[in-house]
Amino acid sequence: MNDEISKRYLEFCAGLSKSTKNAYKYGLRTFQKYVNKRWRDVMVNDVILFYTNHNATKNSKMGLLGIVNRFYDWAIEENYLLENPVKKFLKTLRREKKERNYLTTSQAEYLLSNMKKYSYYVMTLFILRTGVRISEIRNIKLQDIDFESKCIFIRAGKGKKDRYVFFDNNLEFHIKEYIKERCYRDPDCDNLFINRFGRPVSRRSIIYYTEYLNEVAPNIHIRITPHILRHTFATSMLERGIDLKSLSLILGHENISTTSIYLHKNKEALQREYQRVMEINF
Repeated sequence: MNDEISKRYLEFCAGLSKSTKNAYKYGLRTFQKYVNKRWRDVMVNDVILFYTNHNATKNSKMGLLGIVNRFYDWAIEENYLLENPVKKFLKTLRREKKERNYLTTSQAEYLLSNMKKYSYYVMTLFILRTGVRISEIRNIKLQDIDFESKCIFIRAGKGKKDRYVFFDNNLEFHIKEYIKERCYRDPDCDNLFINRFGRPVSRRSIIYYTEYLNEVAPNIHIRITPHILRHTFATSMLERGIDLKSLSLILGHENISTTSIYLHKNKEALQREYQRVMEINF
């Protein structure tokens, strides 16, 4: 059954590039060979032993565990397995404290310029321009969008508080273009973002979307996720001068201290800010 589940996962990944599929196949085989157990029998301790003893660099082992982690997420979604021991390990792993990952402006532009699937392009631009969570973007209805006021109603997201987010002319144009394209799929739902069958995007679709983000932007040497795009939005807004309270409301944070984690300006940015303030004579 182990080989059968792995085989079905690789079939699910059929749309990815050959090199990506080979990497997934290698990662699953390497991990399975080390633990020598059925997928359902793997425990957190097995993952710890692999991470501690497998003869590879730390980054390589984290890459392999990332592959296995995504496999487990898919297997749980498809009801083949019940638990993900890799995710449990990653949550407890004490890494060196570092700044939150986000894309620079040039990296975000590079990512968008490489995206050929228009629905994915619009979804990516949507997150970069509004900062919404991927769970929220899946639930946006057509009637939630107010083009006259350039705002979107986000209902009962994380934290259970409804809120509004806003959009600019660029995003407005692409939302309208996407809605035109969306109509050709003869959708049977009123969700803004739908799959090719005209139904709301599923968690499985988001897994594939995330893989697509990384496949089209190989020169960005961090793993791109919808949450990284949200970080990018928050960082960009702070660098442009928005206050923490306003950003907290836009992001849907209950506590402003949650928003403060995005204060990770680099040394050059801090230097410019210091010099700007110190121009004031007194």
